[in-house]
Amino acid sequence: MRMPSKKSTEPMEGGVLSAELTQMLGARRTASLRRVMRLTGLPPEAVLDLAFELVDIAARKIALPPIRRKAVGLGAARWRHVSPEERSEELRRVAQARWAKQRGRTESEKE
Repeated sequence: MRMPSKKSTEPMEGGVLSAELTQMLGARRTASLRRVMRLTGLPPEAVLDLAFELVDIAARKIALPPIRRKAVGLGAARWRHVSPEERSEELRRVAQARWAKQRGRTESEKE
């Protein structure tokens, strides 16, 4: 983590890390936390709260939206009263139409 080299001149309020927290975080994370506290002048609670908020925001942006089961149900409902033979024939026609459309595009691009 890179921070600006400008150090704050004001003393930190409540900027003391407990021995238990230091032991739980480990040496590298404790050093990073102390560096951020020194550069920002924020207490450890505020820095950790900000870190949790940033992780929460990032997780929400990465998470996929839930499955829309309603759309799946509507797709299944379309074939509810159709025999397997009719369904197979319809799907075959759709697939052939798509391939014909695709072949038409590639032939027109070649010309």
